[in-house]
Amino acid sequence: MAKKNKKHIVIAAAVAIIMTVLLIYRYYIPDMKTKKQFTPAVVEYTYDDSVTSSELAEYQSQQGWQLTLVNNDTPICENCSVILTALDNGQAVDCRIYPQLQKMFDDARSQGIYPTITSSFRTSKDQQEILESKYEHYQKIGYSDKKAKAYAEEWVAMPGTSEHELGLCVDIASGDSSVTNEDVWNWLSKNSYKYGFIQRYTAEKQDITGIIPEEWHFRYVGKKAAEEMHENDLCLEEYLQMAS
Repeated sequence: MAKKNKKHIVIAAAVAIIMTVLLIYRYYIPDMKTKKQFTPAVVEYTYDDSVTSSELAEYQSQQGWQLTLVNNDTPICENCSVILTALDNGQAVDCRIYPQLQKMFDDARSQGIYPTITSSFRTSKDQQEILESKYEHYQKIGYSDKKAKAYAEEWVAMPGTSEHELGLCVDIASGDSSVTNEDVWNWLSKNSYKYGFIQRYTAEKQDITGIIPEEWHFRYVGKKAAEEMHENDLCLEEYLQMAS
């Protein structure tokens, strides 16, 4: 009986220690640093069916657009504008990436992979709402205000620093119960470069991109750059650094 009681005491002590550590981690460890605050640029947008053919041609002929860098340290520039193509599911992308995006999806489906877009172009207001929702989530589970803010910003880009606001990226998941998200992401990680897309945020490049791994986030950079980045295991920041 004494042995049994001793075992219970040890288990109770272990549980108490674990709970204490969790409480210290949640409430007493110094708050993480939050990201730099600034007023985000507002991206003006319109749709390709509401512009003239000459305006569309001029937009499509712009040089270097596909390699535009947006991250925590390089916010979207002032006076930025995009022309979007509306998708059937209510999403929208920069009209210049649509042809290759459609081809990539068609080829995936022909091989039994059924991707769907869960998020694409966002306004800065959309981005702010996503950030606030994540912040409220961390508050509700007990984190301090500062820590909840820091964790939210670790998961969600600050408005003005997200590629989604340029319409050059898409978040992709499985659109059919016959395939998993992992099936879709694995196919894309092996094939997306053929269509000019890259898996933008990987665990291996987190120290450079500043973004946690996102298997679902694919960014258009153009076929040439995508192939070179795929062959040399480069993220966009590294590729632009080498090209400069």
